[in-house]
Amino acid sequence: MSQEHIEAMNDLLARSKEVAAAAAELPREYVLVYELTDGPVDGATVHWQLRFSPGGTTFALTPAPDADVVLRGDWRAALTAMEHSRRTGQPADDGLTTDGDIESLMAAIGKQFAIARKVATLETTFPD
Repeated sequence: MSQEHIEAMNDLLARSKEVAAAAAELPREYVLVYELTDGPVDGATVHWQLRFSPGGTTFALTPAPDADVVLRGDWRAALTAMEHSRRTGQPADDGLTTDGDIESLMAAIGKQFAIARKVATLETTFPD
């Protein structure tokens, strides 16, 4: 994801009444981070940060030391699995390891996560 992609997603999220309504139900901010190694630019680590709060949902391309959950793994394996899931509607093994209680996090943010995904998913070409 490029910074332009993130800005477009954040704009869609900020303008969505549905996202705002779901966000208002949250008792606090929750942070989910992807930390993906061997990224496309010189093998650098890629960070995807998702913040779910009573004020809304935002994405960023920076680390988040305050993350509730960190998903770690290989960039290419994760993207390959995401593309497979997007194409087929079926889950795929992404090889990610989890640091934190993902079940509790998803129980707390599940509704907002689903709405945010629906509102801010943009057509993307995944690299080969």
